[in-house]
Formats: sequence, C-alpha cells, structure tokens
Amino acid sequence: MKRLSKDTAKAILAAISGQKVMVFGDLMLDEYLFGEVNRISPEAPVPIVRVTGERWVLGGAANVASNLRAIGAEPLLVGLIGKDEAGERVGKILSGLCVDDSGLVRDPSKPTIIKTRVIGQHQQMLRIDREESGPPCGSAAEIVHSRIGEMIQNASAVIVSDYAKGTVEQQAVNIIRELAISRQIPWIVDPKPAHKNLYVNATAMTPNTKELSELVSQSVRTDDEIATASSKLVKELQMAGLLVTRSEKGMALLVPDGERQAICNIPTEAKEVFDVSGAGDTVIATFTAALAAKADWMEAAMLANIAAGVVVAKMGTATATPQEILDRLS
Repeated sequence: MKRLSKDTAKAILAAISGQKVMVFGDLMLDEYLFGEVNRISPEAPVPIVRVTGERWVLGGAANVASNLRAIGAEPLLVGLIGKDEAGERVGKILSGLCVDDSGLVRDPSKPTIIKTRVIGQHQQMLRIDREESGPPCGSAAEIVHSRIGEMIQNASAVIVSDYAKGTVEQQAVNIIRELAISRQIPWIVDPKPAHKNLYVNATAMTPNTKELSELVSQSVRTDDEIATASSKLVKELQMAGLLVTRSEKGMALLVPDGERQAICNIPTEAKEVFDVSGAGDTVIATFTAALAAKADWMEAAMLANIAAGVVVAKMGTATATPQEILDRLS
C-alpha cells in the first residue's frame, strides 16, 4: 500500500485549519499523580508511591476536542460536567486551549467524571475512577439537546464520543442523525457495543478489534474475519464505512466505493509505544477533521494512523500537532 506523502498530508492539514467539528459525548478529567517507588508498604504487599508531581488533562470527549484543536480544527464541544471543582478545572483547561465552552452543561445531579492514574517509575500502577453513570437529569438533558441543535448548524462534521457514561442517549443521537443527514455532513462514532442500536445511519464508526467483535458477536482475529465483520456491521447499521483500530497491526478501513465496498489494511505508524491512553480519541478526531476538509477516506485514515503513532509514544493522554505529524513522514 502506498504511504501518505508529506505534500498530501501538508495539504490536508492546511485544509483542516479552521474546520468546525462538533464533538458530543462523555466529558472527563484525567488526573495524573507522578511519584517515586522505593519500598513496599508494611500494611499490605503493595508499593508505596511518594507523589512528586501531578497533572490534569482533558479526557473522553473533551480529549477529542483537545486533539481537534491541536491539529488546527475548531471544536464545538457539547457535553455534561458537574457543578464541582473538577468541572471548573475542565472549563479552565478548555479556555486555555481557546475552545468554546458554551456547549458545556452543568448537571447538579452528578459529579464530573475523574480518572486518576498513579504513575511510579514511569509505569502506570493504578487507575482510580470517580463517576456516577446514567442519563442527565431532565433539565440538563433538555439543555444538551438544545446545544446540539445550535452547534451542529455551524459544523462541517460531527463526532459522537461514547464512553457509555450516560451522556449519549437515544434522543440526543436522534437529533444528531436528523440534522447531520439533512445538512449532508459526516457524523462519526467512537462506539460502545452496548449502544449499538443508537448508531444506525452513522457515516462511520471507529471501533477497536475488541469492540468490533462485541458489535457483531463473532471472532475478529484475522484479516479475513475483520473484513467479514466490518461488512456485516456496515450493512446492519446502514453506514457508509468503518475504520477499525488494530493496535500494533495498524488499522483496517472499509471504504465506500460506488456500489461496492473495499477493505484496506493500513500498517501501524507507531515506532514505539509508551502509553495508548486516549489514542482512540486522536484517531477519530484526525479522521473526522480530514473528512470535514474533503480528504478522501483512505487519506483521512492514513493521516489518523500517523497521528496515533505520535501520541502513543508520549506519556498519558496526549495530542499530535501538524508539525509532529509531518515530522513522522520525513
């Protein structure tokens, strides 16, 4: 398979600049506690981490928005945060990235989702999740639906980032489906298998191999199994195509090609893998932004593959800039 040329990547990235992409889904705050590990606790056979630093970054759908901003697009973010300190921190980080926070809806019935990762000697040792899953309360849901209707009018593409925490529900997706189809803009889903039926008529989805297996209830280990499962899922949900992330094996892209569909395997661009946290967010952000910029599906997938190769070489939830992507092609 021919590799994406640097000139083509540069042209796509230039076209992405300023593209408005709406992101809807579960917003999270990722907290990192860094420390040293020198001894085992006398209370239990567990290591003691002496915290030497901490960092907060955007997670979930908010990380998708962060990735869009990093490659030059303009994210229009819609989602829920709690009326709490973590929610305020999410807003401040978005403000620091110059991301419009008018689509943030504060739900007093639930806390902001926080995922805390404890890092000792450059290795993740523990993850602590603080969340209360479930749909938003009545008034918050109504405001979310209103924000979706407003934001999508200015978008050239839509991303649904579903972590199955409650934000992505039937009525919200129905609004996105109707408006995206009427405006003839792509809407791409990062799916959760339990919500499969919500995604009917999506332009495409970006599942990993485990999610694809669960979506079609069959094994997807080999290239042929992935091709068969992808065709089955696209037909069942009446989508245009599918982009499957395959970890160290790269990606598989089922592309629309007139009356038929063709599957293409894209080798990984990762030279080293340090941390895969948030790599799926990078993939869907880059792929969708490229489609919004009128790149063809193969070019969009290859660009997303390169961006993923950049972020997995970094510690923690990360993003890829246009220069980092172009440097990887040098």
